[in-house]
Amino acid sequence: MRTWTLSLALSLLLLSAAPQACADSAKTDRHHIFATDWGLTLKSDGTGFYNDLAQLLFTTDMGAIDYEILPYRRAKRHFFEEFGSCLYPSSTEYLTATGDIQAADSFIGSRSVLSNKIHIFSRHGTMPPANYSLLKDKRIAYAMGSRIPFALEGTNAFFIAVADEVDKAEMLLSGRVDMISAAMPDVKFVFDSLGVPLAPYDETLVVAGSGIGLVCHNSRENVLFLTSFEARLEKLLKSGELQAFLRSQGLNPSDYLKKP
Repeated sequence: MRTWTLSLALSLLLLSAAPQACADSAKTDRHHIFATDWGLTLKSDGTGFYNDLAQLLFTTDMGAIDYEILPYRRAKRHFFEEFGSCLYPSSTEYLTATGDIQAADSFIGSRSVLSNKIHIFSRHGTMPPANYSLLKDKRIAYAMGSRIPFALEGTNAFFIAVADEVDKAEMLLSGRVDMISAAMPDVKFVFDSLGVPLAPYDETLVVAGSGIGLVCHNSRENVLFLTSFEARLEKLLKSGELQAFLRSQGLNPSDYLKKP
């Protein structure tokens, strides 16, 4: 576990190896953000696309922030257990589609930072599925802790939970599974790291997701926090800093930023 602490006295996100118990954090006036580590794009050592994006998004003028990186399943569990906390990167739309959120009024989400849609990717040289009926009897690897099987209930596919996104891609490349569920742009970074072209997928078949940002428990403090977060996001968009960041990551901003 790693914790990043933001305070008014700091000008940068600082990485600390000291763990902090959820109960202790709940007693402070800090904003506790659980970040979901499960591989290349958001690692427990503070590296990866979403950690880099977090350093751009979260600033000291939002107040004191505990940015805690935990394994994917544990981060989600602690988020739901700790009232007042937030989850990153995520969205209320995704958590509702996968059945994680059932009492929608209990949670609030920021506006979308990036478009992030989960698709079904097939092996190279095969035709990716264009509809759910083509998933029948297929072996599909998905992120352990996510509720993709819930979202794909009734397809009669065989689901295999995987704890790391690179391992999941390698299972597809080796033929151990027929397909994987994965989000763009996350999966692009994974296949780039493996030195192989992106696996084929049908852009029209979207399992879940419309945009990702920050999801928090619904509280007065978090309403104010999300207001400051969205003000920061708007500033980054107007200045072109967010667009420049995406280009530096090899992404086309127009593919991932929603039009106003």
